Amino acid sequence: MAAITCRTLYQEVDAVIDNAGVRDYGSSQIQGFPYLRTTRLLASFSYELNDTLPQWSVWIAHLADLDAQARAIELRNLPFSVMDRGKNTLLDELNRCRNQLITIELTQPEYRAQLRASAHVPDDYVTWWQVLGFYPITAPIMAIGISAWHNRTRDIFATPLASLPITGKLVRWVSNSIYHAELPDKSLNAQQIREILHRSLDPLGIPSPTNIELDQLFSTFAPVWEVDVADENDRIGRLHWKNEAAVDTTQPALYRKVSHTRWGDQVLLQLNYIIWFPARSGSDIYAGQLDGINWRVTLGPDGEPWLYDVIHNCGCYHEFFLSRQLRLRKDLPFAYFESPLLPQPAPEQQPLVLRIAHHTHFIQRIYHDNVPSDQSSAINASQPLRWEDYDLLRSLPAGEGYRSLFGTFGLVVGTERSERFLLWPMGIRSPGAMRQWGRHSTAFNGRRHFDDAFLIELLFERTQ
Repeated sequence: MAAITCRTLYQEVDAVIDNAGVRDYGSSQIQGFPYLRTTRLLASFSYELNDTLPQWSVWIAHLADLDAQARAIELRNLPFSVMDRGKNTLLDELNRCRNQLITIELTQPEYRAQLRASAHVPDDYVTWWQVLGFYPITAPIMAIGISAWHNRTRDIFATPLASLPITGKLVRWVSNSIYHAELPDKSLNAQQIREILHRSLDPLGIPSPTNIELDQLFSTFAPVWEVDVADENDRIGRLHWKNEAAVDTTQPALYRKVSHTRWGDQVLLQLNYIIWFPARSGSDIYAGQLDGINWRVTLGPDGEPWLYDVIHNCGCYHEFFLSRQLRLRKDLPFAYFESPLLPQPAPEQQPLVLRIAHHTHFIQRIYHDNVPSDQSSAINASQPLRWEDYDLLRSLPAGEGYRSLFGTFGLVVGTERSERFLLWPMGIRSPGAMRQWGRHSTAFNGRRHFDDAFLIELLFERTQ
């Protein structure tokens, strides 16, 4: 009876959430298990685990935590007018029911088998669009344009740094942990990082450092953002909601997110550094409200950065910067496959400076630059970035309540680009629009996601 009552409660709450349009797409619901959610990483374990403790229990705990986080966000974002009881009380009831359903159902073999089969994340491509758009014909045409962009990008990276054009003036934004004198030195060496990664492994092998350790890791690899600022749309800012999503450039912010990827039987920790601009200005088909960049650092188990990669917050313009640890695989597919763009090798020293162009906000160069020893003069010469948690964007203050930056399918309403009318045959929803982490399709030829659990293995191999 308890299971029936709890499932009825989840069904009722889901109906309210969907009718109000406040569904959170940061993780994926699991059909038949409304009290659990998954990601591509966790879904990759579904058929690898045996039913013995502690691996199974830890996996379930991760799925349960994802649902608990998402439920709290969805209830917070619900308008008060649709609630007939206190949100905190309802959240407590859902949490109690989740624990009961896990105890009642997931001790039974048939439910465990069903969960293994259902714990997957659908890709973010729309197959019937590809059918209507004659994908086998249009994809090769699209590949020509992609190749041309790759060539232009390589030409820019081959240009001497001093010769890169500057439309406005170069402005640097830096993490406050780099230049603020009142903060202790949090930089870690490879041995310290290796120790943190090793001792924080859970039974699934997922590194889960403490908050203090994450602060140290993020500080160690925080990049310097060097932007060619020609107008207000080239300034980094903090997102807020004021009738619509907007960026306040008087409060520069750097949003941080932890993710993971897999390499063989190991799980690697990834540090995501995300910034936002008010817009990509102009009148071309790529222009529109909001723009941004996600810079990601993938740490190897040896404590060294194995890979840097970057996308815009639409999932577009994916680029990879390899360390000495990795090289491009020799057996990559040819047909209907988008080759990764490798504009330059990754520098070996920190901090890295990311040179960013005016208007397009394309990265033009990655290089190492010594941090000035005179911190006070550095603050005057650079803009400090305040650290923010990326998950704050899932529930922003809005009038008397809260709302997510992200709407249906994780898309940011109001950031649509005209390019979508040309590129829809590739199957990507609203190409060019900003979207939520975990919903980034990154290839027009083939199917690829920024959070693919085996993305690095798919494209690269070890050099030694």
